[in-house]
Amino acid sequence: MTIEQPDPRWHAALAYALVGAPVRDLPEPGTPNVVELIAALGGAESVRAEVAAVRKSGPWPVTVPDELRQGLGAAQFAAVWTALLAELGPLTTNARPVVSDRALTNDERRLLTDRPPHHGG
Repeated sequence: MTIEQPDPRWHAALAYALVGAPVRDLPEPGTPNVVELIAALGGAESVRAEVAAVRKSGPWPVTVPDELRQGLGAAQFAAVWTALLAELGPLTTNARPVVSDRALTNDERRLLTDRPPHHGG
């Protein structure tokens, strides 16, 4: 007697980690395909906007429930998660450079021009 294991739900688990519940009906090709997943979620821009909203409302990535993690190895999930984030690109779009309205002090200017000895000059 063998106990049949359900097919791994890679896309559902990855989507849950990205944007939380509800898990949408997503294509499950048997092996993860991050490009296909991003397209199924509405494209990279849409996913980035959803992620931004989720990040404002609580911890991120969202903890994936055990029932969605069945059949997914931790190391495999981590590798696919890394590939998914790389495919999405930067998830923050509102990063602004730090700008000051005051002049730099002599010490700050010295630190900006300081170079390690092996850089010469």
